[in-house]
Amino acid sequence: MLIHLSGITKHYGTFRALAPLDLKVDGEIWGIIGNNGAGKSTLMKMIVGLLPPDQGKIEIGGKRIKNEPEMIKKQIGYLPESPMLYPRLTAEELLTYIGEIKEISEVGKEVDHWLKIFGLSEKRKSLLSDLSYGMKKKIGLSSAFLGRPPLLVLDEPFNGLDVATMELLAKIITESNRAGATVLISSHLMEYIHRLCQQVLILKGGIVVGEGRPESLKREAKAASFHDTFLHFIQGRE
Repeated sequence: MLIHLSGITKHYGTFRALAPLDLKVDGEIWGIIGNNGAGKSTLMKMIVGLLPPDQGKIEIGGKRIKNEPEMIKKQIGYLPESPMLYPRLTAEELLTYIGEIKEISEVGKEVDHWLKIFGLSEKRKSLLSDLSYGMKKKIGLSSAFLGRPPLLVLDEPFNGLDVATMELLAKIITESNRAGATVLISSHLMEYIHRLCQQVLILKGGIVVGEGRPESLKREAKAASFHDTFLHFIQGRE
């Protein structure tokens, strides 16, 4: 799915969260990285329609999200950095509710599939308030992947997961992309950004300080690792 951003900006009062930004993504896995407060989550919230830009245009699949928000949001799988889950619902109830809102066919089979994938089948009847942080994160991920949406926007998806689940998630992201999904990932784990992403956008103080393929950025930085590549761009540019 094509994402096209043209001159989007965002301020919170006098604070500049995002300087004018242009971006075109189509069918690739993009990493959006930067220090805390760089504008990553703000950018993702604007793409999924939770925040309006102060200026500029956002098109998803060739359509303005502000003009057709409901139709476009049904095609997006979104994981916020801190998922807010309804504590008095069970895992099964929440996923079924989300699936029905998005009008996913055979929602019961989809819910069963993702609960099984993330090892939560035995917790399907458990209240979300009774689950551990890691289990809640898996429920949030399941909600994002429900229905195999053509656009995945994942904000810090690896946080709170054990190593085995992080590897499972990396495999799911790769397989989703091979099946045609466009994927945006924000993460501080440079290993996964380097491994998974075909393109990377580096933000510092709301400004793009680096953009390109991971290996190209690594060569430009003359760095031994992608961790050092990241440091090169955020420490050496304004």
